[in-house]
Amino acid sequence: MSTPVPSPISRRALLWGAGGCAAVGGVVVLTHHSRPRTPRKQPDGVYRKLKIAWPEAAMSPVLAAAQEKSFFAQYNLDVDPLPDIHNGQDALEALVQQKTAYALAPALTWLQHLHAGLPARLIMGVQSGSRRLLVRRSSGITRLDQLMGRNVAVPDQNAADKLFFCIMMRRKGMDALNHINWIDLPIQQIEQALHDQKIDAVVTHDPDAWTLLQNNPDLLYELVGSDTGHYAARTSLILGVADTAHEADPTAATALVLALRDAALWVNTHRDDAATLIADNAADLPAASARNMLRNEPVIRPLLGHGLREQIAQYCDELQLVGMLADGEDSAALARHYTLNVLHE
Repeated sequence: MSTPVPSPISRRALLWGAGGCAAVGGVVVLTHHSRPRTPRKQPDGVYRKLKIAWPEAAMSPVLAAAQEKSFFAQYNLDVDPLPDIHNGQDALEALVQQKTAYALAPALTWLQHLHAGLPARLIMGVQSGSRRLLVRRSSGITRLDQLMGRNVAVPDQNAADKLFFCIMMRRKGMDALNHINWIDLPIQQIEQALHDQKIDAVVTHDPDAWTLLQNNPDLLYELVGSDTGHYAARTSLILGVADTAHEADPTAATALVLALRDAALWVNTHRDDAATLIADNAADLPAASARNMLRNEPVIRPLLGHGLREQIAQYCDELQLVGMLADGEDSAALARHYTLNVLHE
């Protein structure tokens, strides 16, 4: 099988990839959403019972706040997360099977499915993914290029973590997709594999990445992650709605987005309380560790409308970098087609 030829880096990707310009871009996005406009569309007050496919639902501070602090109830919503949704692929499969009309998945996962014809629209960026590339201290690896030819474990091949870091490295001229030995290894076996020096690094996301790092400070350190620099200003976990469901009841999406927006803003000002909510659902994540994890993660800013379209276009550019979208695709046009502003339609 031939290796896809990486596309030229677009102007948008260059701007986002350059540290100074990216910082400016991040400020624009964050300033734009620091004072949300009053939505033109308002909920109608009708009671709705909705199902949602949300990966690792018990560990989401935004979802926990929406449920436990009555943000859903304020908009007359009774939201039921589907069981056994472990990653974005599971969430979108539930959407395809019509088990739900609403799903949360990483942007990179959404875009591959939307480009393949999935009839859905993206309506809200909920939060970042908090991805971490953790390196075994005794491996001698101190730079990204030293990962070429090394063994890197991926606990979930269906998560977007591996693709995220491959894009990061491709921007620096490295073909990580084809020149790193990616090893599918369950999270329960990672620590022993590190001790046995069978793997040199691991790519995963919080809370698993955080727990690994905190439990093994002498064994691991974080080489790079999505929580620093210009990446911290980007959204990753995106809420989407099936086209048929939105056509049948567009106001449901408006109420859902408003409830999640309120919950996300609450989490930002009540990090410790939010940590307690998720720690109650995780036997292996003590409340103190959950508090430190949320304090370590970027500010959660819900992303809608123009800001969401801009970031989706950036993600489209990046998929072109690794040959997963054709070079000639118009990223801005794709972003307009794939997104929907349910508050200002």
